[in-house]
Amino acid sequence: MIRLVESKQLKDRRLWELVAGQFAKTPDDADRGWRGEYWGKLMRGACMTWQYTGDQELYKILREAVLKLLDTQDEEGRISTYSRQEEFNGWDIWCRKYVLLGLIHFCEICEEEELKERALEAAGRHLDYLIAHIGEGEGKKRITLASDAWLGINSSSVLEPVVRLYLQSPKSRYLEFADYIVENGGAEGFDIFQAAYEDKLYPYQYPVVKAYELMSCFEGLLTYAQVRESEKWKQAVIRFADRLLESEAVVVGGSGCHHELFNHSALMQTGTEYDGLMLETCVTVTWMKLMYRVYEETGDMRYLEEVERSAFNALYGAVNTENSICGPETTFDEPSYRGVYDRAVAGAGGQGQIFDSYSPLRSGIRGRAVGGFKSMEQGNEFCGCCIAIGAAGTALTALAAARDTDGGVEIGIYLPGEITATVEDVQVRLSVETGYPAEGEVSICVEPYMEKEFEIRLRIPSFVESGTVSVNGEAAREARAGTFLQLNRVWKRGDGIRLSLVWEPRLVFGMENPEDPGSARHAAVLYGPLALARDKRLGAEGLPVVLRDESVSVRRVTQTGVPCQCRFDVTLSEETFPMIDYASAGKTWNRDSQMEVWMETQ
Repeated sequence: MIRLVESKQLKDRRLWELVAGQFAKTPDDADRGWRGEYWGKLMRGACMTWQYTGDQELYKILREAVLKLLDTQDEEGRISTYSRQEEFNGWDIWCRKYVLLGLIHFCEICEEEELKERALEAAGRHLDYLIAHIGEGEGKKRITLASDAWLGINSSSVLEPVVRLYLQSPKSRYLEFADYIVENGGAEGFDIFQAAYEDKLYPYQYPVVKAYELMSCFEGLLTYAQVRESEKWKQAVIRFADRLLESEAVVVGGSGCHHELFNHSALMQTGTEYDGLMLETCVTVTWMKLMYRVYEETGDMRYLEEVERSAFNALYGAVNTENSICGPETTFDEPSYRGVYDRAVAGAGGQGQIFDSYSPLRSGIRGRAVGGFKSMEQGNEFCGCCIAIGAAGTALTALAAARDTDGGVEIGIYLPGEITATVEDVQVRLSVETGYPAEGEVSICVEPYMEKEFEIRLRIPSFVESGTVSVNGEAAREARAGTFLQLNRVWKRGDGIRLSLVWEPRLVFGMENPEDPGSARHAAVLYGPLALARDKRLGAEGLPVVLRDESVSVRRVTQTGVPCQCRFDVTLSEETFPMIDYASAGKTWNRDSQMEVWMETQ
């Protein structure tokens, strides 16, 4: 997934010219939109991708993209798609946030000290202009009034890059501005941070429920809490995340079953009253990022498992692996966008965008809309919010798979490949072979550059029925579900770990809606971290399932019939039908691959 996104999107120089060019042109004050977010979103995801691939061609392209952006900064430090007359309205600060994030992420990978200093200086001037005009005092505008959308939480989400810039360039005014944002409460007339700390409301009960922007604010709050060493605000973020897991988590990961809004998604995910625009990719990626940040802070496996579930299902399902294009049923905010999209696809040789924006759960299709669509370059090109954010999600999946611990290495998500680490000045390489998540066999070859005693921690997922681990063929030890298995020994080159995890398919049911007690019951089939889906290309999609009991079994099928990670013949009660992994379902973006996870039962 990472290599696909890197080659088809992040190495597209024309795309970088397009998104950087939005800052160079004369602002269109009739469009107080978010076109200024694309460059920073793409840069963040691209830098995270480079941290994984180390691809020097990609680095060169990113270097060029940064220089193009820096050329658009004016003498006052502004990098904005808004005119001075219209600045600090609409999505202006939101876009400035992404400019900051993009520059900061590039500085973290920059190989040239002079360019890094220039980018940091530009980021500082960019933020200084914001501080001079936003806050308390004469001539300044309150940050939550610097937008007419979502009670200003889009503007308050600038908190994260403000604190991150402070960490790179520790000037007191940056931290003081972060203090101001937190003290202001995040939303106009409602303190989202205090509400999370008091823990009396679910996020869907807040007066503002825009999922992406809310989570972005809490990402910033956690960074702020770490710098200020604030236990209160750390607990506020953890409590917010726990409320999300309780009320908003859905069967494929991510959230938001009514467009991009928190709406008690855990309950509403089986509903049919919506138009299929659910589980926005921007929400999924931000959900993953927030959950991983909380995992890093707490070490609680629940948050890491949510990253995994979201990646292997909702996120990978949104990656356009089949080069599909939006069909006639695609929803565009304006009729003219249909023509823009078609012209752009034709100009790209018939290639569609790399990321879909929404993911269906009930009988529906992919490619229903282009989230955050903005027409560019005389209506012949476009970009969108989900198109720009997706690379951060695919990169995060690998970056979150392993991490350093005190005196060792932890593997939390099993991916085939190599992990390199340094344990007390000794370099260690771990070579992983596995078919996970479709199967549970994991082989790890341990290769320290010299014999060294250290600990390897292996995550044993909570869904595992049984598991064993052996080192160099010795007697197997039991691996207990929902824990980290600790292997502490003197490791030498060529040592081998064999992890065998066994799980059974799980039949889960949607929550009963107390406001609709007579509604049909819906069931879904989970297999390890994967949600399974019916796909019209394999038949049975849309037909109710007759359940005489709650028994479920699966048989792996090697002849898949459609491109997929895994296919099973699933038996529920006495009825058998084919299912594939959710990420592979619906990939034509048309009715011929109509799909569903939640199946109506009788």
